[in-house]
Amino acid sequence: MSKRKKQNHIGEPFVPVLKPMVNSPAFKKLTNAARVAYLLLKCQCKEAGQREVIFPYGHAEPYMTRHTYSKAIRQLVEFGFIEKSDRGGLFRRTNVYRLIEKWRAFK
Repeated sequence: MSKRKKQNHIGEPFVPVLKPMVNSPAFKKLTNAARVAYLLLKCQCKEAGQREVIFPYGHAEPYMTRHTYSKAIRQLVEFGFIEKSDRGGLFRRTNVYRLIEKWRAFK
């Protein structure tokens, strides 16, 4: 007989967003498009503690236009939720974003 492997996950995959983040002044100033963009970036995390994600503009198109996504990314950088750790653009590469917590110091 084979042993059954114990599963270590809780039902469906989910995206954790902390209450202090939702209640922060920085999060309250974000546009709804920026909030959706942040959730899309967080969805790319495949394991706990992962900080760097790749999410091309083309993957955001079912949710918003490229222009709106670009403005949302700029706003997330401005308020300290993400930073670009590797730039793509003219080099035909995808941007790499790092999830950071500078939003905690935002007033």
